[in-house]
Amino acid sequence: MTRDNVPIPTQPSAPTPAQPPSGAAPDQPAAPPPSVRQAAIGADVPAAIVRGAAQGTAQGIARAAWTHVTEKVLADPPDWEWARTAWHFVTGLWD
Repeated sequence: MTRDNVPIPTQPSAPTPAQPPSGAAPDQPAAPPPSVRQAAIGADVPAAIVRGAAQGTAQGIARAAWTHVTEKVLADPPDWEWARTAWHFVTGLWD
C-alpha cells in the first residue's frame, strides 16, 4: 500500500457552543486561580543551618561513642566463648 492510497484522517467535528439568548450578558471568563506564594530566595537558609548543625552534633556524639566503645574493647577484649556457644547452637538447629 502506498502513501497515495491512505485516506487522510479527519478530526471529529466539535459541537457548536450554544448561543446565549438575545439580551443576555456575555459569559465572563473565570477568575484566575489564586497564585501560590513562593518563599523568598534564601528563606530556608537559617533552617538549613540549624539542620546542618544538629546533624553535625549527632554525628559527633555517635563518633565519640563509637570511639569510646572501640577503645574499651581493644583495651579489654571480651570473652567470645558465649558467642561461639550460641553460634554452634544455632547452626546445630540446621544439622
